[in-house]
Amino acid sequence: MTAIRTRMSEMPRWAGWMALGLTGLLMAVLLVVALGQPPVVATGPEVAAAGDLVSYQRIVERMRGGEGYYAAAHEVLVADGYGVTSVFNWRLPGWATILSSLPEGWPQGGLAALALGGLLLVFGMLRADGPAVAGIGTLAVALSLAGLAAPESVVFSEVAAGTLILVSVAAYGNGWRWAGLLAGLAALFLRELAAPYLVVALLLALRERRWREVAGWLAGLVLFAGYFGWHWWMVSQQLGPDDPGYAEGWVQFGGLGFVLATAGFNGLVSLAPEWLTALLLPLALLGLWASAKGGRALWTVLSFVTLFLVVGKPFNAYWGRSTRRC
Repeated sequence: MTAIRTRMSEMPRWAGWMALGLTGLLMAVLLVVALGQPPVVATGPEVAAAGDLVSYQRIVERMRGGEGYYAAAHEVLVADGYGVTSVFNWRLPGWATILSSLPEGWPQGGLAALALGGLLLVFGMLRADGPAVAGIGTLAVALSLAGLAAPESVVFSEVAAGTLILVSVAAYGNGWRWAGLLAGLAALFLRELAAPYLVVALLLALRERRWREVAGWLAGLVLFAGYFGWHWWMVSQQLGPDDPGYAEGWVQFGGLGFVLATAGFNGLVSLAPEWLTALLLPLALLGLWASAKGGRALWTVLSFVTLFLVVGKPFNAYWGRSTRRC
């Protein structure tokens, strides 16, 4: 029987035990957070996500009736009690435009096909580590994609962006760098929350001195800056003096409690208690660190964990939809 090669199998025994000890320590800390603190979200992230779902569906329906995105979004957001004075309360128009332009059911089918392609890429990436590792790894990713079976999941741009990040990471793992670059940029243009992944990808390209790839990422970021500037201007054209806003900003320092809440929005794990997320997250980080090809995914997850330690209001826990695919 061929031994499974991992980072831990190639390091001194004491270092392996240290990695396991740190994983256990992180589990203990997260369990204390999960079991010993009051819930981070008073109304529950599911409630917030359900409210956003209805609003986004109404926006898409109005667009199908011929209304422009920004006019439709302004009317729906104000009517549903959202603050609109910050551009970050407005989704980028790309995903809503796609949803409103395609027949019902097609976007979900397209996302399912994209997710299937991502799973095949994950299997191909892990195949060199043996069939057991490839099968278990692919199954774990598939469980995080289970939410795609719900028709309403397609409304969230976080789901589309997260699926594209999965495809990008797995494409890089198979050596398809330009496919990975294009998928990563597509994720950013659908949801600006994909930005941490692009920072990771750019830094990895710089470290490996892949200058053409660096130029590709930088060109994409410049294009996105122009696109977001246009989005900002379009939002400003909709605002009136009486439009509502939020007194608090996006920097909330939600800490590990908010990280656990976002991690819990993860396919079938969303049905489990938060203490299980507290156990699974450190194990996932350990698995990515131990895998020879898990570095990109590991740094991606850590970048989002760092972001969610600081940024995000309590009801934004469903942002985890954009990161769970890694």
